[in-house]
Amino acid sequence: MKVKNIRIAALFATLPSLMFAQAGPDATTIERNNQPPASISNADTNNANIDASDAGAQRPIFLKTENISAFAGFDSKYLYRNNPFSAGDKLAYFETAMWLNTAYAGASFQAIEVQDAVITPYIGASYTKTEYLESGLDGFNFDSTSAYMMLSAQHSNGWAYRVGVSYAMDKSDVNEEETYMEFYPYIGAMKLHGLGENLMGIFDISGGFHDSTSDSAFNISQKNDLDNIDVTASYALQYLYQNFIISPRYGATYKTYSEDSPSTNDGREDLIHSLSLKVDYPIDEYIKVTLFGSYSKRDSKSSFADFDFESADGGFALGLNTTF
Repeated sequence: MKVKNIRIAALFATLPSLMFAQAGPDATTIERNNQPPASISNADTNNANIDASDAGAQRPIFLKTENISAFAGFDSKYLYRNNPFSAGDKLAYFETAMWLNTAYAGASFQAIEVQDAVITPYIGASYTKTEYLESGLDGFNFDSTSAYMMLSAQHSNGWAYRVGVSYAMDKSDVNEEETYMEFYPYIGAMKLHGLGENLMGIFDISGGFHDSTSDSAFNISQKNDLDNIDVTASYALQYLYQNFIISPRYGATYKTYSEDSPSTNDGREDLIHSLSLKVDYPIDEYIKVTLFGSYSKRDSKSSFADFDFESADGGFALGLNTTF
């Protein structure tokens, strides 16, 4: 039973299952989908120890004997955010309710066994519609499209390594014009370890380069202002209490912007702290309900403007998923 509970918890903890919430029009703070929504080991490892198994394997629980295993889902998320535009000036804060709807699909291909590792290729895509429901901000509603290709290598010691490239694009609802686009090659590593009965810790580190094109609020001729290299490290706990999965998480992201003058981000560096708590309740194999809250803070070094901000939100979500 203990192993089964740990595996259920891993399904919701190993990788983001809600395709990440948008953080408003500031593309530098929007989290992009660049990997599968969830993954754990094959059911054949029922008796494995979590510290020395492939419990964090980047191959999905639904992996079949065929060459391709597909998945799809839909997530609806309602939240209230006190600073949706990541504004540094408190006088510029807007508070608003937000509604995000995401549809996604993807597939894993036949896993390759190499000595003490399993290598699995993935592809996927998603579409998110972000709506601002209060404060007259509906003119900032936007749609986001993303796609990714990823290779994951899960080792028998519990470490999982990944490398991939993703594409993302934001489009304004008002004028139906593209406001942001990026290609993002990245690498990452993750380790799961047991801390007690029904409790696990999850360490994750990743980094990559955002090769972007965007509308600039200050310099219309500078379309690469948001190009940056980022590194993110996070640690999460996952506790299974009866049918509830409780997940506190802390993460830190460092960004250094790569465009020189006349870019408005010449010499800019960001350090973003984030703290979140999520409680999942799986209704059945295909449906789950989630309550969540988060706080984020950005400390920015820039000679052009003040990019510091604080933001908090909370809400609930409904997730539907299937495999075929």
